Amino acid sequence: MRLFFINWSGKKLGMMDVVKKIKENHTVLYLTSTDLSNINKSDFPDTILHDHSEALNGIRAEKLAGENFAPPGEGLLKKMYETESIVLTMMNKHFEEKTVSERKFLYLKYVGYWDAVLQRYRPDAIVFPTTPHTVYDFVIYALAKIYNIKTVMMEPLWIGDRMISMNDYIEGPKIFLDTAEPFLGREAALNGISRDLREEYVSQHDKNKDTAPVMFVKSVKRKYSGVVGLKIKIRSFWTTITVLGDFSVFAKIITYFPRRLRPNQRMEYMSLAAPPDFDKKFVYFPLHYQPERNSSPQGGVFVDQILMAETLSASLPEDWLLYIKEHPTQWLYRGPDYFSYRFMGYYRALAKLKNVRILPLETSARDLTERSEAVATITGTAGWEAILRRKPALIFGYPWYRHAPGVFRIWGVDSCRSALEKIKNGFSFSEEDIIKYLQVLDKATFHGYIDLYGQQVSKLSPKENSINIASEILKQL
Repeated sequence: MRLFFINWSGKKLGMMDVVKKIKENHTVLYLTSTDLSNINKSDFPDTILHDHSEALNGIRAEKLAGENFAPPGEGLLKKMYETESIVLTMMNKHFEEKTVSERKFLYLKYVGYWDAVLQRYRPDAIVFPTTPHTVYDFVIYALAKIYNIKTVMMEPLWIGDRMISMNDYIEGPKIFLDTAEPFLGREAALNGISRDLREEYVSQHDKNKDTAPVMFVKSVKRKYSGVVGLKIKIRSFWTTITVLGDFSVFAKIITYFPRRLRPNQRMEYMSLAAPPDFDKKFVYFPLHYQPERNSSPQGGVFVDQILMAETLSASLPEDWLLYIKEHPTQWLYRGPDYFSYRFMGYYRALAKLKNVRILPLETSARDLTERSEAVATITGTAGWEAILRRKPALIFGYPWYRHAPGVFRIWGVDSCRSALEKIKNGFSFSEEDIIKYLQVLDKATFHGYIDLYGQQVSKLSPKENSINIASEILKQL
């Protein structure tokens, strides 16, 4: 098969070895990566090599720099209106300072270039490390859907180093619940599941165990606080001056404390937060950290979490509340200043909604999940944890666990109101349902990692990781 590998980076993780292994039996036509300066180009004599950062900024691959590609026409652009909407919002992460017109200009460059490349080289499949979310790769993904080009991608489960592969993040992974083993009792069934999944299940029922996902929450907390956080700031300061030649950092240092005294996200949030009343019936809605792929593109229109909150508020039974809590790393990672995803008045807009309450950040997520009637999320681990504790999950996006028992997929007020009515009337699912799902999940997943977060919790060497990932991709191909 003729293949493209897009945003395929992580030489120290074994990712380039994956490409080499697959290249033994397939043709790699195109590769975008941050690792090009560290690879032996003689290993890829017939492959168009394209630096990831250059692709992100709309700069063509060196081999195609002089080509005369026609701009996209009206017909193609109309087919991609939804893609355009997602991409212009997705640019909040890498191009926050760009105006809408500047973003549109860059988007059109993406479409014109990658459409021409796909038309010329006609790959049989395009392989992404995970759901495309780095702007230009999402444009490639959308074009592949138009031209019926097979796509392959993976998703970390954040259960140890478990991963699952799929062809499309909208359709999701192939989970066939009818392949579960006959249920012979709780202990027998749990003993038949791999240790890591069994421990995941048991840990969610251990009230003394911290179940926060290691791969993001714990890692970010360690990285951006204390001595480690100070070292990162010093290193960033030095790089900004010596490598980028950006001396505006001095102005930022001088104005640091005055900026901390002016209105910001944290101040606005804290002014609205109040402890929960656990005597009330409520739905728990933990906000997603943004920007990140689990809300863009995997949230679709519900990348706007105010829209999600409005939908929930309009659907709640009359005497129920919606408890909202900010993500624990939102301010730690980016700082408390307002920005595109948390603009001035963001939390006030949430607090004004009917039956909505903003909770203090230190409120126990475990208590909120266990005492709630349901948990609402786009794609977050909060939904998965709720399921393991036999709480219904209202899902507004496309998580890997969408086929699990207890999940209600929400599209708008009608589906949300219907789901909440079923929950109010006693909807439930059994421990047997959950364990059967874990049995199927055990067979459908594999061990591997595509980033440093995953590598930290894995026992696999980079070579072993490359073998596992290559094997999974070959299976999909």
